[in-house]
Amino acid sequence: MAKPENMKSNSSKLPQKVHPSNDPSEFNSLSFSLEKFRLYETRARFYLIGSDRNKQFFRVLKIDRMEPSDLNISEDPVVYPPQEVKSLLQRIAEGNRATGGLNFVAKVYGIAGCIKFLESFYLVLVTKRRQIGSICGHAIYSIDESQIITIPHVSVQTDVAHSKTELRYKKLLSSVDLTKDFFYSYTYPIMRSLQNNVLSMGEDGMPYDNIFVWNSYLTHTIRSRCKNTMWTIALVHGHFKQTRLSIFGKDFSVSLISRRSRHFAGTRYLKRGVNDHGRVANDVETEQIVLDEEAGSCKGKMSSVVQMRGSIPLFWSQEASRFSPKPDIILQRYDPTYEATRLHFEDLARRYGNPIIILNLIKTVEKRPREMMLRREFANAVGYLNQILSEENHLKFIHWDFHKFAKSKSANVLAVLGGVASEALDLTGFYYSGKPVVVKRRTTQLSRTSTARDSSLRDLRANSGELSRIGSNNEILNSLIKQEREADNSQQIGKDNDENAAPKFQSGVLRTNCIDCLDRTNVAQYAYGLEALGRQLHAMGLTDRPKVDADSSIAAALMDMYQGMGDALAQQYGGSAAHNTVFPERQGKWKATTQSREFLKSIKRYYSNAYTDGEKQDAINLFLGYFQPQEGKPALWELDSDYYLHVSGIGDDLIPDYGLSFDATAVGQRTTLAPVPACREDFVRMKLTSFDKLLEKTCCHIKNVRLCSETDQKSGNSGVAPDAA
Repeated sequence: MAKPENMKSNSSKLPQKVHPSNDPSEFNSLSFSLEKFRLYETRARFYLIGSDRNKQFFRVLKIDRMEPSDLNISEDPVVYPPQEVKSLLQRIAEGNRATGGLNFVAKVYGIAGCIKFLESFYLVLVTKRRQIGSICGHAIYSIDESQIITIPHVSVQTDVAHSKTELRYKKLLSSVDLTKDFFYSYTYPIMRSLQNNVLSMGEDGMPYDNIFVWNSYLTHTIRSRCKNTMWTIALVHGHFKQTRLSIFGKDFSVSLISRRSRHFAGTRYLKRGVNDHGRVANDVETEQIVLDEEAGSCKGKMSSVVQMRGSIPLFWSQEASRFSPKPDIILQRYDPTYEATRLHFEDLARRYGNPIIILNLIKTVEKRPREMMLRREFANAVGYLNQILSEENHLKFIHWDFHKFAKSKSANVLAVLGGVASEALDLTGFYYSGKPVVVKRRTTQLSRTSTARDSSLRDLRANSGELSRIGSNNEILNSLIKQEREADNSQQIGKDNDENAAPKFQSGVLRTNCIDCLDRTNVAQYAYGLEALGRQLHAMGLTDRPKVDADSSIAAALMDMYQGMGDALAQQYGGSAAHNTVFPERQGKWKATTQSREFLKSIKRYYSNAYTDGEKQDAINLFLGYFQPQEGKPALWELDSDYYLHVSGIGDDLIPDYGLSFDATAVGQRTTLAPVPACREDFVRMKLTSFDKLLEKTCCHIKNVRLCSETDQKSGNSGVAPDAA
């Protein structure tokens, strides 16, 4: 039997390898990370004094306050011991006695950003933190309090600094609540998956250019001026939850991490579908990590699996209305070559490898066509792309009408989704560190810019054997997958001990979507997580079979985690907690109570979408740097649309020209192409209760989609999506 345990009561059991040694003889003053800060001010300057966790070494950052609209910062190259930094502060106080001396401002735990609106620069500081978990000994924190501080002294500020426009921008930035669903680590790159961190060897510092770092723009100025990342923290937006469990007396932890992409980010009705760069709305990566008690050390085992959700990658929208809780779905433009859709799947292949498995949960038949329009057009897009993709890289498209199946009294939604998850895991695999190998520790001299954040992952990487340091992550991953498959072919599947000795790697991803990618998607992601958990525990030697009983307390604990994640993601994107009847039924809750709660959620979501999402979207655009205020130009709230911001804005660079290998000759020598509807049969007419039937019925149609020129098309509406016509 498994039992959830309280994180706090077991905090003493968490590995403590994340922080530098307390022994000064072992401490490298050039390779520590700054975790604690104290901010002081004089009339002319701010002084930010940063120290390592144990307050053995100190650094000083000086920020000029005499410039009304420029940012002048300088980093003192000296590493001070405790006594010397006290002496330095005393000298500064003495030197500024005539102008008010040196005053303490705040205790700080990192700079979340630095921003300028029309005149003044502002510092966004974390002033209170809370540890919410630990990965391989690396502490993960959330933010309890933050503060925005104006840098220029009041004596040099002009009237612009106190104008209504400036104050409104400041209020808008403050509305992004850093205490809700933001998390970070000083020493572990939490924006990347465990597998990617193991494979990303030799990289210095935190990867702020990662798509899941939400304050990449806000911290850019300080990082570029200081040429390091030791003063800033990289914030990830989404959800983090860690639970400690035990099975047959063996303790382990399960961590559920959701990372929301900063590209094409926003609220439900204001961000739908895909943009011209292939970025989709509500793009969220979810990672499930299982760690044993000694994870992070040479004896520990660890495993992780990644799945993702994202809006249907077509050009579509819904106009938020105060009169209709369910606005019509509009296919905005029809792209016969599905260029943006191609870019999206190219990006997924670059991020996760192949195969890409698409689980589409939207409706197939409606009295008034809404979702079914998108279903057919999405199938057309996948069919078209599979014509120009190599066969081994074909997109695997599975459509299953969640709502229709769930209405049946005898329906077992989780059983069907579990079958889909099982087959998907067979195709993609998951990450497992393999049998621990004892590796001799080596001391590595680091530059000041790295601040030892990569050195603290040495033990973590040692668990995955000797990996080549040459080539990109994808090259390393491909070679490892190839070795793994060759080993499987050359040896019969035998003893568990032999199987568990070799590391396993994930290549490919399951991409799940419904219309909002919230409610139905969350149930499907739980089914995938439960199936994966069984395999993870089995690989780590914690269970005898690769399956977790759906009625066990482990499954109940995991369901609670996914329910919490679903509510958090739904609140961020939709404005209310997730709609869900599957989980409450499974948990034995009274149906009438569930229905009343769902009704209240609907009201809250409707109100949020109709009345508050506009300002929320403005705040996101300002925070992410998609809109940068300028004197003499329209203010953010005066814009009719923000679409162009997310195509040409600072945060959305073009996707690199690599990834999937397309056959250019398949398209280049033909006339203009228009897709033919790929799925002529309605899936609702078939009782598809197994993955094999779903895959057979879906993929065969998608694979054999016929392409023809527009002159061959009998429909009179060229240039319009078939369903839209």
